[in-house]
Amino acid sequence: MALTVEKHARELVGVLAEFFPAGAACEDLRFKFQKIANRKHATFYWCLRFAKDRGWIVSDEGTYKLAADGSWRTPPAREEARVWEPDQFEHVLAARTAQIEKLEAARRRLISSRKAIAAGEAAGPAISALVEIMADANISIRKRIQASEVLLGFKTPPDMAEAAKRFLAAVFMNPEENIDHRLAATMALRRSEDVRIVPAIERPPPARSDDPEPPEPLSSVLERRRAHCNALTDKIAREMGLRPGEPADTSDPHDPGPDPAQTAG
Repeated sequence: MALTVEKHARELVGVLAEFFPAGAACEDLRFKFQKIANRKHATFYWCLRFAKDRGWIVSDEGTYKLAADGSWRTPPAREEARVWEPDQFEHVLAARTAQIEKLEAARRRLISSRKAIAAGEAAGPAISALVEIMADANISIRKRIQASEVLLGFKTPPDMAEAAKRFLAAVFMNPEENIDHRLAATMALRRSEDVRIVPAIERPPPARSDDPEPPEPLSSVLERRRAHCNALTDKIAREMGLRPGEPADTSDPHDPGPDPAQTAG
């Protein structure tokens, strides 16, 4: 109840300070308070008595004014002094230290990116474009990783290559980063630093014989082929009756020949 009356008394003081800075009669103050604060008739007198007891409002020959000492002003809110336990203090200190380290790392990356962009502009438009993509925080991490991978995949000035490596390292060492992005950054950095190990292709050994045959002389091969061709040519000529003095073979290859029984009779 006391807190409610004090709250309404503060409202009454506010009405008097805003609308009647030089003072007001009781009826004028009550009418204005009921209209502004939407309070009842009895509430006004409770609040007026409370404010007079606290010395916020004084009466001078029927005119109510605010106290000249300013006691009616609302005191500023005070925060209670908090006592930190040792473990709480250490926790807050560790959290602030980690935050400072993150900000310092971000500052170093920003300075490195600016230097890399300046070096990229001097190296050429293609390298400059790749460096700008890699350093632009508004572009997706996947595209920035691709840009740094292209920088490391070709001949690039050493300072820009180091900037790309630092960016990739910052991505895969960040535990809050997407795991796919961390793996892509790790793969890109590994490709640039180490030679990929490919398993050797195993082929069966060539077949070897203990007693290899000596190769046939070329003259023997030609002589054998020539003899085969001549024999084939003679056979065809005899069958077609092209050889002079030799009768042509006119027998039917499908004729079975004379019957052995008739020949015997």
